[in-house]
Amino acid sequence: MVGVSLHALALLMLGAVCCVHLAVCPFTKVEESFNLQAAHDLLYHGSDLQQYDHHEFPGVVPRSFLGPLVIAVMAAPWMHLSHALGASKFVSQYIVRGCLGVCVLLALCRYIGAVRAAFGHHVSVFTALVTASQFHLLFYSSRSLPNSMALPLVLEAMAAWLGSRHAAFVWCSACAVLVFRVEIALLVGPMLLLSLWRRQLSVADALRLAVPAGLFFLGLTVAVDSLFWRRPLWPEGEVFWFNAILNKSSQWGTQPLPWYFVSALPRALASSAPLVAVGAWCDRRVLPVLLLPPLIFVSAYSALPHKELRFVIYVVPALNAAAARACALVFNTVHKSAWRKLAALAVCGHLALNGAYSACLLYASSHNYPGGEAITRLHELVPPSQNVSIHMDVAAVQTGVSRFTQIHDHWRYDKREDLDPSDVDGSLAYTHLLRSAEVALAGLKEGPFSRTHRILHVARGFVGVSFDRRRFPPFAVELRPAVVLLVRNPYVESVELPGGLVA
Repeated sequence: MVGVSLHALALLMLGAVCCVHLAVCPFTKVEESFNLQAAHDLLYHGSDLQQYDHHEFPGVVPRSFLGPLVIAVMAAPWMHLSHALGASKFVSQYIVRGCLGVCVLLALCRYIGAVRAAFGHHVSVFTALVTASQFHLLFYSSRSLPNSMALPLVLEAMAAWLGSRHAAFVWCSACAVLVFRVEIALLVGPMLLLSLWRRQLSVADALRLAVPAGLFFLGLTVAVDSLFWRRPLWPEGEVFWFNAILNKSSQWGTQPLPWYFVSALPRALASSAPLVAVGAWCDRRVLPVLLLPPLIFVSAYSALPHKELRFVIYVVPALNAAAARACALVFNTVHKSAWRKLAALAVCGHLALNGAYSACLLYASSHNYPGGEAITRLHELVPPSQNVSIHMDVAAVQTGVSRFTQIHDHWRYDKREDLDPSDVDGSLAYTHLLRSAEVALAGLKEGPFSRTHRILHVARGFVGVSFDRRRFPPFAVELRPAVVLLVRNPYVESVELPGGLVA
């Protein structure tokens, strides 16, 4: 009974940490914009496809609507309830992100349950505790990234593979690969090959499962997404061609070949990283079952020059389970010697160290959304009854502004990209502006903005951490102006832009 309570408490900790991340960092960044805007449009525009955001701002590559469709269906009853209670439209963004987080958490619980069946109760408890103490996995769980959309399916596939439920494994894998992220094939492919090599699954049975699953999900995404994008389309096929074949993703930066192993994964695992090797050493099942597919996946994916931690976030639960195996060994033998008791204290200390590290990262991350902060301050400082038209530049849109933040239907929110942010004449068509601090402050100090606008709010963004041994604590988060909210001076006349836009 105590064991069951500990297991339930550990799983509740996962949900609590996810909620804290969502509450502290409610805004989103540009990488999350398509899925978030699509969920907004599905909830607020329904069948009026002409109003959808992706027609005007399609992004570099198309993405699938299937993920946002599922999230919108889950969120719709709660959204209507919040509106009935008089809540702000922005509450719907919490609801949408919360629904995605619930999907990830449920799948993560199923994976931890599969770890429990394969490795025992204590390993599953420590898998949950280690995961709750870390930052990145749970931080990403409610963020509307394509990788987060795929994460529940990958976790379900991994849980099914651990439990030798091959039909569920193949169908979840096919959906994750064909709808959301093609590169996941590099993770689930080795799992399938291991099942074939161990003769847990025959080639004929694998084909009988994989062919209909592949045809179904490929047909589903082509049918649904061709409708929304208004052209014949397999979104993930175009993404794969853009990233892997044309290698155009390298335009957003490149990293050296071993970056995932020497930087990304150590940051994601924090102080649990050394325990992964200990877990493989103390239990010979850990390497082939928990570590081999992730190692193959990360090694193969390292060949792509553009690298981000979120691209390999799927392997973190398996690595955490390996680390948990080491933790469980220590606690199962804690009574044998004083050294084992010290080791148990070290295990508890490493969880506390992870938690402190995660708290620091969360605090820094809370300052990464100056655009969201600035538009929130606009709604706080300006009465809803005023006639407001606001232009939001790229810096604001990429750091927190979304359609969910546009809470007043009678205000005009414009994020057109053909307006030069430093063009004062064009800017006079708006009562308010959200501008990058570099453009706004320079214009106010030296340029014509000084005669036409004044500052209403300055939102600061995270730039780094400074260290000073003479103070306590010896480090501090450094912030600098990132997005500035400007208001047009009342004595300045408005102008008309091409198309008839006048404030």
